[in-house]
Amino acid sequence: MKKLLFFAAGIISVLFCGCGHTPVRENLPAATPPYTADAETVAARSAGFKNIIAPAEIRGIGLFPASFAGRYANEDILDVVEALGFNRIYCQLTSEQELDDTLTAFLTAASQRNIPVEIVLSQQDFYHRYRGNRLIRNLFIQYPDLAEAVSDVVEYNLELPENIRIAGVTVILTPHLFNGDNTERIRGSLYRWDEKRYGTGCDNDMLMRQSLEYLRQISEIPFLPPLTVAIADFYHEKAQSGELSCGKISDFARYASRVIVISSANLPSRVPENSRQELADAGNGAKVIIAVPLATHTALDSGSLRRRNWQDFQRAIDFLIKRAAPHPAFQGIVISPLAVVEYLRQER
Repeated sequence: MKKLLFFAAGIISVLFCGCGHTPVRENLPAATPPYTADAETVAARSAGFKNIIAPAEIRGIGLFPASFAGRYANEDILDVVEALGFNRIYCQLTSEQELDDTLTAFLTAASQRNIPVEIVLSQQDFYHRYRGNRLIRNLFIQYPDLAEAVSDVVEYNLELPENIRIAGVTVILTPHLFNGDNTERIRGSLYRWDEKRYGTGCDNDMLMRQSLEYLRQISEIPFLPPLTVAIADFYHEKAQSGELSCGKISDFARYASRVIVISSANLPSRVPENSRQELADAGNGAKVIIAVPLATHTALDSGSLRRRNWQDFQRAIDFLIKRAAPHPAFQGIVISPLAVVEYLRQER
């Protein structure tokens, strides 16, 4: 039961979708609706949504590089971003190899429209693996850990012309995913915990401490752009209840300019409630952004927001912003993935 309380919402820890150190994922949209709305309806939806999110200072949209590596031109993606009123793009990389010319071209196109782009890296995609002794380990590809991956981003960014450099780096901390039941975490990896070792001072708590240490190391990387940390919406609650020795929102805000709280709610009424305590306890000067992952299905046990249609989605975001706006710490939202938003916008 303890494990379910802290770890069952694994899917919400990723801002956008997917898991593991895998090839890039397409995200605009994977499929078009079988019946599309007319152009007038689509335009009206864009205008209405733009007004709804306007009160938020940061209006972010999440996507993967494959969105602009395939059939969609940079201009197509940026047209959608602008039409919907988003003013910041959160581009999630799943491999350091995605720091390439394709990404540079997208950054160039976005800069021409004055749309800042942040690079997003998830802890679950970058972790050290141990395979046998040193001789055997040298025979395998060793992926960089999170801090090393951020260093690669910084190095890439410094080589770009100043006018197209990234606006910031967002790291998603995911210690709750590194559990013994997760088959993707091979035995011998740096991160792994056992349900029998749950509680303050035990495996899960040690992983949270290590994650905060990684965040501290990252915050001290020279020439690092503004740093944002993204966390699951139940870390603060578990730290407050004594199940963790650290993990309150103030612990993360110490090292980052912004904290993104990733909603695990699947019902519109629960989205503002799940981040209410973090907004209230953030402290003076803290800046909090709420991330809303959108479900691609209607499952009740998913850590993503379910929605029936565009109207349902729009009401949910309107409700969230109106409830969050009175909190001084509230700075904005991130919605992801772009694929689902665009599917709903086009659907009849």
